[in-house]
This record gives sequence, C-alpha cells and structure tokens, in this order.
Amino acid sequence: MLAKNRLFAIITAFVLITFCFYCKNDKTDASVNIKKNFDQELIRLQSIVDQKLFTAVQKGDQGQIKSAFLDARRQYKTIEYYIEYYFPSTAVMLNGAPVDEIELGENLVENPTGFQVMEAIIYGDELAAQKDDLLNEVKKMQLNLKRVARFNEQYQITDAQLFDAIRLEMFRITGLGITGFDTPDALQSLPEAASALEGIGYVLSNYGDMEQDKEVKAAITYLNEHLNYDKFDRLTFITEYLDPLSKRIAEVRNKLKIPATASGSALHDDAVTLFQPNAFNPDRFVGNATEFISDDKIALGKTLFSDAILSNNGDRSCMTCHNPVLAFTDGLTKGAAIGKNKTLLRNTPTLTYAGLQRAFFYDLKAGSLEDQALDVVHHRDEMNGSLELASKRINTDKRYRSLFKKAYKDSIGKADAWKIQHALAAYIRSLTLFNSRLDQYMRGDRGKLNNEEKLGFNLFMGKAKCGACHFAPVFNGTAPALFNKSEAEVLGVPATSDTLNATLDADLGRYALSPYPQYKHAFKIPTLRNISKTAPYMHNGVFRTLEEVVEFYNRGGGIGLGIDVANQTLSPDPLKLTKAEMKAIVAFLKTLDDQ
Repeated sequence: MLAKNRLFAIITAFVLITFCFYCKNDKTDASVNIKKNFDQELIRLQSIVDQKLFTAVQKGDQGQIKSAFLDARRQYKTIEYYIEYYFPSTAVMLNGAPVDEIELGENLVENPTGFQVMEAIIYGDELAAQKDDLLNEVKKMQLNLKRVARFNEQYQITDAQLFDAIRLEMFRITGLGITGFDTPDALQSLPEAASALEGIGYVLSNYGDMEQDKEVKAAITYLNEHLNYDKFDRLTFITEYLDPLSKRIAEVRNKLKIPATASGSALHDDAVTLFQPNAFNPDRFVGNATEFISDDKIALGKTLFSDAILSNNGDRSCMTCHNPVLAFTDGLTKGAAIGKNKTLLRNTPTLTYAGLQRAFFYDLKAGSLEDQALDVVHHRDEMNGSLELASKRINTDKRYRSLFKKAYKDSIGKADAWKIQHALAAYIRSLTLFNSRLDQYMRGDRGKLNNEEKLGFNLFMGKAKCGACHFAPVFNGTAPALFNKSEAEVLGVPATSDTLNATLDADLGRYALSPYPQYKHAFKIPTLRNISKTAPYMHNGVFRTLEEVVEFYNRGGGIGLGIDVANQTLSPDPLKLTKAEMKAIVAFLKTLDDQ
C-alpha cells in the first residue's frame, strides 16, 4: 500500500510538473505567436499600400484611391496597438497629426507625413492637382513600414508588454479613436475602432479566455450595427462595452499572474479605465523623483499659495488672481495687474487639473509648474516678488520652518527658491479631484446625467468634434494614451464680441516667443473641467458665456466669422449644429464641474 501511495505521488508530481511546463510554454508561445502574427499583418498592410494604394494613385482614379486608402488604414488599425507601443516614433510618421513638428532647441521643422496627411489630400478639393504630393506620401509610408519590419526582427516581446499595449490601445480608442481625431474628413472612426478591437481580440485569444472573446465581439458588433458617425452613442459604447472590456483584460492578466509593466503612459501602470478614481499618476508629469508629490508638500504649498509673503510689497498672493470659488480663476476679462486700472496681457486660466499637462501659460512658455511659479512670482505686473527675498522672510517664521522640515524631511527646515517653487507646484498638482457628475456617471451612478447631458456628451465627442482637441478624461490638449505632449491650436479668436464685423485678436500667442509662422495666434488648449465657473472665455476673455463659445466653433472659428486666418488649425467648416444640439453641449459641459 505504501509503495502504491508513493507511486501515485510520483505520478501526480510528474503530471503537475508537465502541466506547469506546458502552461509556461503556452504563455511563451502566446507572445511568440503574436509577434509572428504581427509580421504577417504588417506584410498584408505593405501589400495593400504597395499594390493597391500606390497603383491607384498612379492611375489617378479617385474611387480606387479612396477604397485602397480606407483598406490600408483599417489594416493599420488592427496592428496599431503593436506599432504605437513598440515603434512610437515611426507611428507618428505613419499616422501622426497633420501639423508641423517644431523642435525649438534645434530650430528644426519636421513636416507631417502618413495617413492623416493623405486623408486631407484624398478628401480635399484638389486631389488631381496634388497627385504627386500624394504619391510621395505613399512612398514615404512604404519606407516607414519597411523600417518597422526591420526593427521588429530585433525585438523580443513579453506578455506584460502585450497586455500593456492592448490596455493603452483601449484608452486610445476611448479618447481618440471614436472621436474622429485621426479621420476628420473620411469619418471612418467607427469601423476603424472595430479593426483596432479585432487586433486586441487576437492578442487575447492567444491567452485562452473565451469570456473575453465574447466581450470583444460584442463591442465590434455594436460598432458595426451603429455606423452613423453623427448619431453614434459614444457614452453607451464607453460605459457598456469599452470599460467592461478593459476591466476584463485586467482580470485576465491578473488570473495569468502577468505583472503590470512600467508604462510610458502618465496613467498608473495598473489603471484599468480612463475615468476610474486616481487613474493618473501625477508624478509622471514631473521631471525627476525630487519633484514627486506628497501630502506634506501639498500642505506647505497650500499655505504659501494664500500668503502675500511671496510678493515684495506683501499685498498680493497667488490667491489674489486664482480664487478657489471660481475654480482658481478671477472672473475678469484679463487678469488684474499691479497698479491702478492696469491689466495683464491675457485671461487668468484655471489651475484645476493644471498638473496634468506638459506646458504652461497660454503660450506654453513654461515647461513645468515649477517654472510657472517662478515666472509669476517674479513678474513685475503679477507679484513683483523675488523668491530669494521671500525665502529670507519665510525663514524667520517658526511655523514655516516646521512646514518645510516636514515637507522636505530635513532637520534645518530652511526655505529656498526651489523648495518654494516646488511646494507651490505640488499644491497645484493636487487640484485634480475627478469627482464631477460625469465622473460619477462613468463609474456606475447612472442617475447623474439626464438625457440632454448625455446627448451633449455624444455631440461633444462626435459630431461637434470637440473631443478631438479637448481629450477625455481631462478634456484638455494633452492626448491619450500616453499624455506626453500638450497641444496648441490656432482658432482665429476675434478681438471683440462683434461677430458681424469680426477682426482677429492682435495677440500673437506662441509666435511672440518663437517666431515660426505656424505659431501665429496659437494658444494652449486648456481643460474644460469646471468650465462653468471660469468665465469669461478664450485667452482674451472675449466670450462671456458658453453659448457664445459653442456658437463660435459651430461657425468654423475665425474663418467662419469672415476673418482671414491663413494658418487656422481648427477646421473652418461649419459644424451645422442645431440650437437644441448646442444647448445640449453646454448642458454637458456643466457636468464637468467638480462636486
């Protein structure tokens, strides 16, 4: 009997070891299979570009060109998760925004290339005249696809990376894909989102979860059954299909004991949905570990923020222009400057969610919140202060010595310019509550939005094209899924509210600091969170109400008002929103107020 038990134990152990071995091999095979599949799908994309698109452009047949172009981009979308993750620089050349990239430090201007540039030509009014330009774009794409194939030969991919790649692709679909961000003319965002989900589904199929497969197919089916771009219910699609699928992806990863990997995104590495509490890691928006946020730094920064000790005259604090009741704005057309009846150059922006962007001030002149604090304190018209002098005043105050000791973990507790800057920045980074009615709705409280507000969300993210510049979930110009760059736009903002005789506002924006033609009248895309509290609007405070702002966009920006804005980046085409639709958008915007 003892011998039989021993034999049984040996056999059992052997079976378990064998099972574990094959499980491990299955897991290894998954990543190997996915990489092989990517090679095959890349070859398929190259074939479409080489044989169909290139030939169609040579012939000049507009119908064939559009058909081949749409085939190529849908094929690209099936492997977008892979290309964006492993080849981000090349991804920009394949499907980046159709705007010049300017490297200020190197005085280098890189012209855009890729699918979005092609789309503007193919769906424009001068396709025949731009045939050579389009052919050149196709040739550049051929080279870039060859580059991807060559680089991929050298890569060894992991399970953790693949799960991170499809996690980020889910965010990309939510924040960019279904908004029409990269297909503003062809309006193919819905079928292309289905293609992106097919790519995600293939990855998951290699990890053997059948429930996951059902959820992917359900999301694709919903897209295929609701292809009307203007009427698509994006709110339902996100809450009932994309978010549950994202949660299921996380469950599968955890079930397989695949760890979350260090991601290039500004979200936490284990963030599952864009609207979950604490999805963002504020430390991902700072330069190094010395700048990381802490409760003690926030407490110190809050105290400094409301203290006039930073100004040389002791009569102005940060709160003078950034009133918490007004979402840290001042309610003025332009900020009040030091001196009787003097104003600053521009409107005072909200500080809420300012920590979740990559550049600061309307002209993006500061690269960090620390730099912003330095500029404001020292600006002669704002605080007319000196951080060095402020440090001396602060160091005579026992209360501040205690706060600095706690914040910076040192026994001396002395203030200096850098610590003051950083403490102020830490406090501003904490002003990201994400507790609006929209957030609560997205997290499951379906009673928080009424039908008009739901319609407004869908219009904002779709027909009105607001979400293609004000990216969810922060609704600013810092794009998902990496949130690594903050954008500016040329809107053609008028100088006054007289839209019948509109003239362009004289403020040159980014151009005043960096004189590139592309930067004339370009301004940062701000967050729309707490927007109902931050009137008046635009960099010059020209619009008093949200209704005026929506009407401005509905007419096509400055060009729509009859202003000559040669470099306007906002589409000049009227949105053709009805009065009821514009009212619904305004109603939605008010759901972004923190509670």
